[in-house]
Amino acid sequence: MKNKPEYLEGCLLGGAIGDALGAPVEFKKYDEIITVYGENGIIELIPGLGRKEALITDGTQMTMFTVEGLLRSMTRAKRKGVQWDKNDIAHTVFRAYLRWLYTQGLNTPHWAEKDYDGFLVKIKKLHAYREAGITSITALGKGIKGSVAHPVNDSKGCGGLMRIAPIGLVDLEEDVFEIGCEVAAITHGGACAYLPAGTLAVIIKELVRGQEITYAIGRALQRLKLEPKNEQCVECIEKTLILIEEDGITREKIESLGEGIFAHEALAMALYIAGNTIRHTKGTREDIREALCKAVNHNGGSDIVGAITGQILGVYYGVEKIENLFKVPVELEKEIRDLAKDLYILYEDTPQWLEKYPAW
Repeated sequence: MKNKPEYLEGCLLGGAIGDALGAPVEFKKYDEIITVYGENGIIELIPGLGRKEALITDGTQMTMFTVEGLLRSMTRAKRKGVQWDKNDIAHTVFRAYLRWLYTQGLNTPHWAEKDYDGFLVKIKKLHAYREAGITSITALGKGIKGSVAHPVNDSKGCGGLMRIAPIGLVDLEEDVFEIGCEVAAITHGGACAYLPAGTLAVIIKELVRGQEITYAIGRALQRLKLEPKNEQCVECIEKTLILIEEDGITREKIESLGEGIFAHEALAMALYIAGNTIRHTKGTREDIREALCKAVNHNGGSDIVGAITGQILGVYYGVEKIENLFKVPVELEKEIRDLAKDLYILYEDTPQWLEKYPAW
């Protein structure tokens, strides 16, 4: 079992590192990357302008707010003496995303100043604008929670996928796949957006339980096949399972799975890189570093593929293998690790906890 702080920290920090590593080359063609960064591509975290640390994107920002939503939902359940259920989780995470929207200088007409509470929204660095995805901004700006049954759009993009890993890190009695889908569907209503999110939530949960990577993917695939409109996602995951068994990661095989523009492609690319690393290397820090570099040096969505690869390797190997991989630290590392520790605790009956994670 890996339901321990070091594995939860590994997941969240690994995602942030992969995100920050890939951010400077997001959606750049491989030829452009090597022209700018040399024949090996981008292999180091790059500090932000005038900063000492590498900057995260909106994907990691929203991942942090996913954690906040989960913890505030648990606090609500404990305070009211009710079961922690999927409907409340999705609703409370939605409200957390509205607080993230506020950090981006936007809000909805339905909220007042008092609604932007808790500790996370007060972190000044989280108010940095990171060219947030138009889909998420537009969907949240309506102030209406999207769902699988009532989608706000038909987007197949990656925004809902990148922030979903925390769902798999907590011990939920409810269907983790369904919760992952519902949380992604808050902003991304296409089946190829929310089904990969549910799939990733199951994979993360199985890894937390101590399962091996191919078993975890297989379990998630079984659950995915129960859903309508699953064909594209199933095809990508099944192809990934074949590629994982082939020793060695190549850019050609990564790109054969897509460009990471759509969520099912990004998930498949990250699963191939992380799965192959777990299956065919000793899992040294150098192996993990090399995997993260391969996850971002290709045509397509470098930050999203880097982030998911980091999340999977982080939860599998733990934070000691993830921290200090690069010379430059990642932005908000302390806050990210603190959130992971709180996610392990889940709830404390103290005034300090309630101030941090208000329940309403």
